[in-house]
Amino acid sequence: MITTDEIVIEKIALAKGTGEDLVALAKRAAKAIGEVDNLGGVIAATFSSPRRFPALAVEIAAELKLAKTVPAFDLQLACSAYPYAVYLAGRLAADTNSRILVIDGDVQSRLVNAADHATGSIFSDLVTASVVSARKGEEKSVWAFLSDYNEALKCGESGPIAMDGMKVFSFVATEVTSFLRAFAAEAPAFDRFVPHQANPYMIRQLARSLSLEEKLVTVPESELNPGSASVPLALSTLRGRHRVLISGFGAGYSASAGLVTLSL
Repeated sequence: MITTDEIVIEKIALAKGTGEDLVALAKRAAKAIGEVDNLGGVIAATFSSPRRFPALAVEIAAELKLAKTVPAFDLQLACSAYPYAVYLAGRLAADTNSRILVIDGDVQSRLVNAADHATGSIFSDLVTASVVSARKGEEKSVWAFLSDYNEALKCGESGPIAMDGMKVFSFVATEVTSFLRAFAAEAPAFDRFVPHQANPYMIRQLARSLSLEEKLVTVPESELNPGSASVPLALSTLRGRHRVLISGFGAGYSASAGLVTLSL
């Protein structure tokens, strides 16, 4: 487990648009955040960028007219991306005494085979923007990560997304459950649990296995799976100050967990 200064998520904005260009969605999400004092960097977490480079984060930094000296870089991950990005943003915020913008999300509708019953109708398109800061004090954030290579959920250079649903469910029911149980046992107290919203049945089973049903935060069942952006989507439904266990898991196999402060 990694311990850091208290990492705070201060703002979240969303941009939806089925089939829309990823860059256009990312720009809309970034602008929807509004004015941010002392913005000192951009991290973009996505697996669905339509180009190898320039980096999405660099373009967003230019769109926001940030100083050319601010760090801006992309993180290429799928379901577990958001906690990774928030962890890196928090460390960068602490080192630079600034706020960091995290762009997280994907356009998945262009990468599915509509005829594939395992994937064709379960994914959606969403890009989110989060403002992340770090605070020194008694409160701390803690983090853990899991990496175990497996091709049960994969996507080639131009698609399509392919998934063995039973293998992915087994990964969540066994390895992810054990990973999060150990994390929750060692972590400081938290009042909300916000996992990747893979599907309603899976996350309810996960919360039940962890005895976290009363702390679970979900999105409406009508929402399709927007990948790693499902975590900030669920976070955006909360108001006030909360200590939140966030977690992403899936493609990789990869899993991530972080205890953060949400202050919306």
